[in-house]
Amino acid sequence: MAVTEIRETIETSVSLDGNGLGIVQKRINLQSGARHQIFQMDMFQDAIPETDSDNLIIEWFVTPYPVIYSTMALTPLRNSRGPMAGDDKVLMKSIWTSYDLTKYGTFTDFPNQFLGAQPTFSFYTPALYVTGLVHGAAAASVTNLAFSFYVACENKKASLVSYGLGVLRERSIAQGINLMSQGRTIPPSGNVGQIFPMWKYGGMRPERMLRGNALADFFLPYSSTDSEKMLSTGNVRGYLSRGRTMQPFDTAFGSNDAVKGQIPDWVRFDLNPGLVSGPIRPQQPPRKLADNGNTLMF
Repeated sequence: MAVTEIRETIETSVSLDGNGLGIVQKRINLQSGARHQIFQMDMFQDAIPETDSDNLIIEWFVTPYPVIYSTMALTPLRNSRGPMAGDDKVLMKSIWTSYDLTKYGTFTDFPNQFLGAQPTFSFYTPALYVTGLVHGAAAASVTNLAFSFYVACENKKASLVSYGLGVLRERSIAQGINLMSQGRTIPPSGNVGQIFPMWKYGGMRPERMLRGNALADFFLPYSSTDSEKMLSTGNVRGYLSRGRTMQPFDTAFGSNDAVKGQIPDWVRFDLNPGLVSGPIRPQQPPRKLADNGNTLMF
């Protein structure tokens, strides 16, 4: 097990295209046939960029494969943003904004500086790509772009199978996502009672009590594996079906039967499996043997 400390710099100028996008990239080669785990990662702005663009925004990525930008919007006026920080192929993402000629930009990192100072993500691809997506005005020029990067990476020899599968997976997930739509939207009116039925009603849900004043209305299972019948199978299954009856959100679980009285939902707990899945056999089927002693299969 060896830890590799990498210090790299990017210092260049970039001309933005007609959509206000420029790309800066650098590749770092790593040991092949090994599993790499990020120990620490940091970046530093060495100079204030010079540009004729307002609201300059830079997205920085550290990934095992090159970053492919998408058609999704970064801001209402800036399109072609990079992958999300939660994407599996992103080891680090940082967005730098609020540039002017007198001060350094502000930034947000993922993972944050606390998490970035301890082991985080692992990967197998023997390379790291540092990519900057520069967003600004159309056809603008950005000069004096200077950043430094630090990566501490642990390299551990991996088997050929795990290494090959890891590289294949990372190559697969590195394919660009042009447009993403995730998550489920819930209207406020549809959220009421969707998870906790009593949220709308308030308080505890009422309960039913099983009547115990007649032998035919009461039974107790001895154990979950006991095959002795306390009531007839059909009678017990009648309890079970009524105990599973659907009820409104403000009504007790179970049901009210005209003959059996109140049937709570807990009657179905800890029952013999035969009561639910099928009739109980009084004994195992008799074995029939052939003349040579083999069991006959029917």
